[in-house]
Amino acid sequence: MRGKGAGAFLINGILRDRSGGALLSLPQQRHQSPASRSQGMRRAFSVYVTAPLPPVGGILLRDSPFKKSQNIPLRCAENKGMVPPRQTETLYTVGIAMTTSSKDGVELKQSPSDSSNVPLPIEFEGIIAISLPMRAVIRRIVEAAAVDIPVLITGETGTGKDLVAAAIHKKSRRKDKPYIALNTGAMARELIASELFGHERGAYTGAQEFRPGIFEQADGGTVFLDEIATMDEKTQVSLLRVLEEKSFRRVGGVKHIGIDVRIIAATNEDLEKSVNAKRFREDLFYRLNVFHIRVPPLRERPPGAITVLTDHFLSQFAAVYGKEIERVSPETYRLLRRYPWPGNVRELKNVIQTALLMLDGKELKPEFIPERIREAVAKAEGDDLPACSFRVGTSLDAVETELIRLTLSHVGGNKKQAARILGISRRALYNKLKKHDLV
Repeated sequence: MRGKGAGAFLINGILRDRSGGALLSLPQQRHQSPASRSQGMRRAFSVYVTAPLPPVGGILLRDSPFKKSQNIPLRCAENKGMVPPRQTETLYTVGIAMTTSSKDGVELKQSPSDSSNVPLPIEFEGIIAISLPMRAVIRRIVEAAAVDIPVLITGETGTGKDLVAAAIHKKSRRKDKPYIALNTGAMARELIASELFGHERGAYTGAQEFRPGIFEQADGGTVFLDEIATMDEKTQVSLLRVLEEKSFRRVGGVKHIGIDVRIIAATNEDLEKSVNAKRFREDLFYRLNVFHIRVPPLRERPPGAITVLTDHFLSQFAAVYGKEIERVSPETYRLLRRYPWPGNVRELKNVIQTALLMLDGKELKPEFIPERIREAVAKAEGDDLPACSFRVGTSLDAVETELIRLTLSHVGGNKKQAARILGISRRALYNKLKKHDLV
């Protein structure tokens, strides 16, 4: 990547995690005003992306991961077109170690230890992509947006399937046309057909007047159908006709109405199993599954994803609620990374929102995380601990010595973690280490 700027400088504060991700911060020069620092960063980081990446919003520069900062737009080298800045609050990049000056400006070089296969964490239409699986999702979004075909998005509840569908629409040729989302799982089955196709006056009891459905309202645009597996068979047949013939009939109507609508469907169920169980039509499944995108659950993403998403949501809600937060304790990060997140990103977002509302200081500590999460992590960590046994008659001193030794061995010598497992303070642990000559 190449940026406009003068001089060379080191980039410090590269914090790596197991995903290969990194959080960057710039060294602040002394005797330099915030305004001039901002201008300097703008010169240094108006960068050109030469790697084959999907269009992204920009790199964000900040002094703290929880404070609002500059959004530096990226220019794509392939089309030379400026990509509009995204309104997000997260900064990350991968593999940038230092810069060297040249006659063309400042060259941002990749660290030799980094592989070209390591993903560049980016923000894309509200989706924070930190890991390789999520970068693959963004690539699939860009590919799906380029062609006008049905898309099936699968993934567990809370993984962000709705964001994926919206991003496909925003990047497609239909972006200036209507986008209507409908969660069929949140509706009574007998009302889904009327919501989709509309109804004529008197079509059923209570239908006092004509009402257009979302397919008519979205003509020329995109319809996103979430929880598609909840449709009854009659509605599935009508939806199949829309896909095959680009037409439908209102409930209670006889006239076929032509439409031009792209359909994106999503489900948290295994549709192939539903097809085998005769709960979902096989022909409809194949018509929807022309282009498939699977959104991975949070537990399949690297631990660094939890950290980055936590910072992102903290920044977002701190701005909404006017709160100031300066740091997240290491123990809180560890707690969030150890939890399996059955509700995925949505659950994490809700937990961070609630924690920030309860926060009475500037540091997010474990006490602000819901008790159910703390208990679940404590139980999981307890189940992971090796078992030990002692013969009756063993002295308490000998039992305590062996228990401390085994615990320290299990945590690789980490005394803070050992003290937490043993349920004592670090000072008490140090005293016992001296007592039992384990120092």
